[in-house]
Formats: sequence, structure tokens, C-alpha cells
Amino acid sequence: MLADMESAPAEFRPTNFWSSGLTRIIEDIETLGLDGFRTHPSAAFFYVPLYASNTLRKRGRWLMPLVRRLPARKRARMMRRLTRSDRAFLDYRIYRATEVAGGLPLDQVSESDVGGGERFAFDGRSYSRSMLNYLRALNLYKRHTDSAGLQSCLESGGGYGTLGEILLKANPEAFFVNVDIPPVAAVSTYYLGQVFGAENVLSYRDSRTMEVIDLDDIRRRYKAAVLCPWQLPRVRGQVDLFANFMSFQEMEPEIVRNYVTLVQPLIARHVLMRNTAVGKRVARKEGDVGVIRQVRSDFVQSCFAEFRTIAKDSFVYGETNETGTYDSEVVVMERHGPAGTPSTAAPPAGTGPA
Repeated sequence: MLADMESAPAEFRPTNFWSSGLTRIIEDIETLGLDGFRTHPSAAFFYVPLYASNTLRKRGRWLMPLVRRLPARKRARMMRRLTRSDRAFLDYRIYRATEVAGGLPLDQVSESDVGGGERFAFDGRSYSRSMLNYLRALNLYKRHTDSAGLQSCLESGGGYGTLGEILLKANPEAFFVNVDIPPVAAVSTYYLGQVFGAENVLSYRDSRTMEVIDLDDIRRRYKAAVLCPWQLPRVRGQVDLFANFMSFQEMEPEIVRNYVTLVQPLIARHVLMRNTAVGKRVARKEGDVGVIRQVRSDFVQSCFAEFRTIAKDSFVYGETNETGTYDSEVVVMERHGPAGTPSTAAPPAGTGPA
């Protein structure tokens, strides 16, 4: 994957945000292995969201032996503060409070322990922060669509494969495709293969030389597929749902527009996204963590010319803060125009720090 990425067109290679972290992610995989990828320091920053406090992440190795020596009540209080388990429980309560009867059965989904790392158990089921983020967003999707008909999904920037795990556990007959850059695409292939069986996941090794990547044909042989971005022009067929959680905001506007142009004809019914309304941090200079030009949620929506927004929320289903400096919207869109309508969205103005 990494070798092929070097020769891929520029619009399919990592932009500034991800370029700043690729070396760290690769080093962690090479030195620590994939078994515990969710515990890698680079994963926590780039593709495995955590509840844990920065204190626990950075100093947990020497701090935890001290915490275990505390009296039971103090130990429990300190553990809640360090792990932020109360925040996880709050997100779980919001997910349960916003449940919608019928449709895609999310209530039986429990997360695998593959990859190790942080998970919390509630009512006999296991959840990570990533999974609770998706479950809350899917509740908004269920509230405004007929989710019983959801049989297939294509996600761009799907991280280690959480959405695929949810859909395939909620509906064993479903089909999931994740399009992501390496090495995260390799992590996703590993994770989905461990959870559902490697023989049920089409890997890049097997799809790399396909001149046409026919989704209907692949679905007959696999439960899931992991592709790299430069393969998108070769994809044919349609899926019920396209999803993007956080990754569009980590790209530059022209890159997002290119992705939307390619995926729009592949979407039969709906789009589900979560991206910030205020934009990702702007890098001080090229190579620093951050984007060169911000992409905001409203810009991404405007790129989907064949779709209209039917629901959006950051207060319950997404995430916001009191000051308005962070506003992560969950957006549901539905098709209203024929496939192939060109997007005429203009890039957001401004190239400097907000």
C-alpha cells in the first residue's frame, strides 16, 4: 500500500494533517505490532478516539501502581477522573435515550476486544468511544430514514473499521467497504479480518490489480472490503449509505470535492457524516499537525449536489461545548437528484489561521 501510494495521483495521497502523523503510525506498527494497535500512542492521536485523560495517557505507566495502593473509595474516585468513565457512561445514556424502535437493530451490538485498548462495559455489552460516537449518529439516521433497508455502506476514512463492525453485527447480511489511506487501511483490514474472519474481507493485496472493482460481485464473496483511495475511480455499483466521520475535515477543500465527485454516483440512498462546523486547526506551517485550509461541515454538504440535508445536530447526536469553539455536527442527507449531477461548490474562503 505504501509503495503504491508514492506513485498515486496527488489527490489520493495524504494531505498535510495526515502526512504529519504517518511516520509515527508506521513506527508504532513496526515496533509494537498490530495485536494492541488501539494502545499505540499515534493511534490515540490520529484514529482511535479515547475518553482517557491526557494524564493517564502520558503518565499511566508509573501513575497506576500508585493509584492501586489508595483506599478503595479514593481509588475509585481517582480512576473515574483518570479514565473519564463518567463521560463514557453519559454518551451511553444519550445513545440509549435516543434509540429508535425498529429498523437497523443496534441494541445487540457489542464491541470486539481485538486491538486491546480502552473499552467500557454497560448492560453486559462492550463499547469504545469510537463505537458510541457511531451509535449516537446512527440513531439520528434511524430517526429520519427507513434504516430497515440498509444493506450496504461505503465509508471513507473509516479508521480501524468500527462502523463496519456495527453494521455487520446488526445485520449479518450487510456489506461494508472502507476506503482509507495506508497504513490505517492495513489496520482496518486486520481488525475486520480478526472480527469476521480474514476470508470474509477483501484485502488490498487481492483487489490491487482489479481493473474494475464491482461491488455486486465482491459482495457475493465477502462481507467487507478495504480499498485505498486511488482505487475509487475503478469502483462500480451502488451502496445504500455513504459515511464519513471526521476525515473530510482533515483534508483540503479540493481533495474533498474530488472524493465527493467519485463517490456520489455510488450512493443510492443516503449520506451520514460527522464533521466539525468550525473547522480543524490550521497548521502554522506545512508539516505541522493541522490543515492548510479548513473544511467545514456546510462546505462538505454543499459538495453533495445530488443530495439534500434532512437532519443535522451537534447538541445530542454529535458534540459541542459551551463556548462554541467545538461543534461536531452529525448530518443526514438523502438523494434528490439523478446520479452524475456535477458539483459546483466553491472552496471556503481564506487560507490562513482562523
